[in-house]
Amino acid sequence: MEQKTNLKKDIGLLIATALVAGNMMGSGIFMLPATLAGITGPGGTILAWLITGVCSICLAVSFARLGSKYPKTGGPYEYSKVAFGEFTGFMNAWLYWNGSWIGNAAVILAIATYTSSLVPALSNGHVAFIFGTVVLWIFTGINILGIRKAGKIQTIITIFEICFFIFFIIITALHFNVANIKPLFPKGKGLSTVNGAAVNTLWAFIGLESAAITAGEIKNPEKNVKRSTILGISIAAFLYICINFFAMGSISQKALASSKAPFRDILSQYFGSGVATFITIAVILSILGTTVGWLLSTARVSFAAAENGVFPKIFGKVHPKFKTPHASLIIGSVLLNILLFMNYNKSLVGAFTFVILLSTLAYLPVYAMTALAEIKIMINNGQVKNFPTFVKCALVPLVGFIYACWAIYGSGWQVIGYGALLAVLGVPFYFYVKIRK
Repeated sequence: MEQKTNLKKDIGLLIATALVAGNMMGSGIFMLPATLAGITGPGGTILAWLITGVCSICLAVSFARLGSKYPKTGGPYEYSKVAFGEFTGFMNAWLYWNGSWIGNAAVILAIATYTSSLVPALSNGHVAFIFGTVVLWIFTGINILGIRKAGKIQTIITIFEICFFIFFIIITALHFNVANIKPLFPKGKGLSTVNGAAVNTLWAFIGLESAAITAGEIKNPEKNVKRSTILGISIAAFLYICINFFAMGSISQKALASSKAPFRDILSQYFGSGVATFITIAVILSILGTTVGWLLSTARVSFAAAENGVFPKIFGKVHPKFKTPHASLIIGSVLLNILLFMNYNKSLVGAFTFVILLSTLAYLPVYAMTALAEIKIMINNGQVKNFPTFVKCALVPLVGFIYACWAIYGSGWQVIGYGALLAVLGVPFYFYVKIRK
């Protein structure tokens, strides 16, 4: 059931795994130890990571199984279309695409913010905008030149990132002090705080679907989509838990909660303040790797939707030489550049903040519908005949679906409202494309 497109199958298992792990391990992990310490205690942090890790792996298994069964570019768009019809497929594509290109603006801004500590001139809004624009179009160009080139760059950066995290884990493990994680549940930070912590840890797992999104360009996708998804999320989850656990043991909870740069503050205890530059460079490289991967993934969903006639045809254009969806890449980056301009134009900051909020909830309904799509496809195929077979076949996606719904609820009513508005905005777009078609 492979997809017949002009896209080039140029991704092997290593690059696909790096795409999954690299898209997940962005800038967020560098601040999460401090964020979680401010929300809950050491016990709550450990529980939050375990809950989120297990449930995210359930979601990843759904993507892995569906990606192997339907090895097509577009991932969640394809699965929901097969299970529930064209409109549901469109809505998944609409939410994911908008959430991705809008969210990419925050990634570019993070690069400029961290780089400004090394290059003070970037503190000027106009200079920062030019810098962000240059970074955006360099990586857009790399993606247009070929998925293998983009994948190799992200693979190199992801390997560097993993090595840095292992270095951090070893150093903090050697200086681990049990007293720093006692009590596990301090006053005011009991079990009731685990929910809030788990919602925060979820964002570290966004990107688990990256191999499924690019399945149409992966070699031997029936095997490698599943393998890369499971390997990628396993690597990321293991590193996340170890980083947070050993970080908590290497510094007091009070100091960790108040830290604006936990990696820097923890390592400077052992290597002096000079380590700050090294940490900053590591963060910048990490985010650059994420930029490569997310520009790649964003374009694939809109490309797949265009090929099926629910997005304008221009999104489905393939570069004649490089065999990449160059039109989708360029359109997404143009929109992203406009958002960057809005951020640096102070009179439009409010509008920028609004659209960023719209993007935060876009992924969760896609995850929920993917898990539900797997259950529906199992039922349609006669795999679920009674309760025992349901438990055997559908328990994993059901856990993923319930977790995604719980995470939506935990995001707060304001964010839910923004997400609903984004979905509603897609309806007239859908009918406009259908009428034009």
